[in-house]
Amino acid sequence: MRVWIPALLWIALAGCAHSPSQTPADDAPPADAPARHDPRAAASEQADADAGDDEWGEASTPFDRGGAAAFEARDPWKGFNRKIFGFNEFVDRYAIKPAAKGYRWITPQWLDDTVTRFFSNLGDIGDSINYALQWQWGDAGQNLGRFTVNTTLGLAGLFDVASDMNLHNSDTNLDVTLGRWGVPSGPYLVLPIFGPSSVRDAGTLYPRSYLWPPTYIEDDLTRYGVAALYGVDLRADLLDLEKNIVGDRYTFIRNAYLQRRLIQIEGPDAAAPPLPDEDPALEEDDGWE
Repeated sequence: MRVWIPALLWIALAGCAHSPSQTPADDAPPADAPARHDPRAAASEQADADAGDDEWGEASTPFDRGGAAAFEARDPWKGFNRKIFGFNEFVDRYAIKPAAKGYRWITPQWLDDTVTRFFSNLGDIGDSINYALQWQWGDAGQNLGRFTVNTTLGLAGLFDVASDMNLHNSDTNLDVTLGRWGVPSGPYLVLPIFGPSSVRDAGTLYPRSYLWPPTYIEDDLTRYGVAALYGVDLRADLLDLEKNIVGDRYTFIRNAYLQRRLIQIEGPDAAAPPLPDEDPALEEDDGWE
């Protein structure tokens, strides 16, 4: 079962208000004296003005190019989604991220990588089945081959032997499969704990769990422990990505999710913004004739 961990955490920015020092009354220049131009003061005022215009909530993101209006139209429940997003951020800040930091602090890098490879190998099973349902036989064979090689020669996926055999990893899921079949995605939806989703994606959570091997562990404590380890390891792997977030966090994550789904379903060129040299008028006359 997919356990979505909020990818990034609230980055608090504190602004400092700068007040110029007051000149004593007895040192003030005469009222009729010409004003003196202070380059440093002017530069400071300009910097303050620029800082005032820099509101992160209004800044654009790399995912706004070429599809911002379409992504916005996919989010008619924004008010509700933002409330759930705020709840997820709270849980991440005070529970999940501290656990991920502690996990990284006590876990050597080689062991962290080994755990990540183990869970990635488990995911190759569902990927290969979904690629087959999408009629993507090449990708299905790659993922099935990866699982077979890494489970045997790689000792249950602890080592990535398949990559050395040019069996490259790629991921998909049941939501992408339904999208390729033409099932509409419905509005964008933020789920508690699971995070970015859609009506179609949310409907696949339960059947998708049957493609996740830990679901079949009979002992409840062991099953929950494996799920917790997967979640904490995934969140730890995402810690370094926090610096990449720009603009409004909610908008950034929403647009990133929707663009990734669009590329997975329609191909890498689906969300590419048009370039100036793709203008038909420019193609007719390139200026060199």
